[in-house]
Amino acid sequence: MAHVMHLILLLLYCDGINTVTNPSPEFKPVTTVQRAVSKGQSHAIIEEVAILKPQYIELLCNLTDTPNNVLFITGYWTKDGQEIENSEETVNRNYEQYVLKKNFSIQARDLGNYSCIFREYEAKVTFILDVPAMKDKRDKPVVSYIGDSVVLVCILNPSPKSWNWYKTNYTGKELINDTASPLNYNIITNMTETKLTVLNLTEEDSGKYICSAEFDIKPSESYVELKVLSYMEPLKPFLAIVAEVIILVTLILLCERCNKRQHNNSASTENEAYSEQTSKLTRDESNGVESTTARQRKLKDI
Repeated sequence: MAHVMHLILLLLYCDGINTVTNPSPEFKPVTTVQRAVSKGQSHAIIEEVAILKPQYIELLCNLTDTPNNVLFITGYWTKDGQEIENSEETVNRNYEQYVLKKNFSIQARDLGNYSCIFREYEAKVTFILDVPAMKDKRDKPVVSYIGDSVVLVCILNPSPKSWNWYKTNYTGKELINDTASPLNYNIITNMTETKLTVLNLTEEDSGKYICSAEFDIKPSESYVELKVLSYMEPLKPFLAIVAEVIILVTLILLCERCNKRQHNNSASTENEAYSEQTSKLTRDESNGVESTTARQRKLKDI
């Protein structure tokens, strides 16, 4: 028979907001993280509840210190932002407080965000029901090199029933079995931690690795991205810069050579023009001398 867990949440609709969680003493207490959020004139509380196994759970909201102690108010429940059908009810004032509670059967498909809302005062409490989440998720990949080994780590408290490692591929994810592949993988696991060592890395070992903490209700998963590089990889930026410098120097030399050739051609053209002009002047002078000599001869003959 599924277990029953009682959670009692005290909501103070005033300047201060407090929460109290009291699980049933016959069961192991659930792990909770409490925080309060204020939104203008309304008050909201978010209560994270770790669910490890299928169970019945009673969620209870207690509203006190309201501005006007009316005889009754309206309360209802939502799941993931959608109002639960037939959950609205009239809540009578009892000893200066209003109590709204409801029982839920929680299976894997029922996990999510449950909220109790007091319509008139916009007071709201949200219970986040889910398996424990791993907090040490990496945003950047783990980088290693061909031939090396790398250790991937996942930590979770409370401890799961078991741990599994998977590697994603084109068809989905494949279970890693270190017993079947002792030369490639080594897995060390204790209650709250698991370590996967990938040995003798190759480029094929690059990809996404998933560690899965197995609970009765559903697994809690985290992933690590592994990138395996060759030892030439860090040199690629340097080689690219060297190649750019070589190309730049080559272009400069080619430009200088072209400019020098153009200059030489221009100088040759000027020299040829000067030579032609000098030759013409020489010829003109020679013709002038010959003409003068001829005239002098004619005068002598006369």
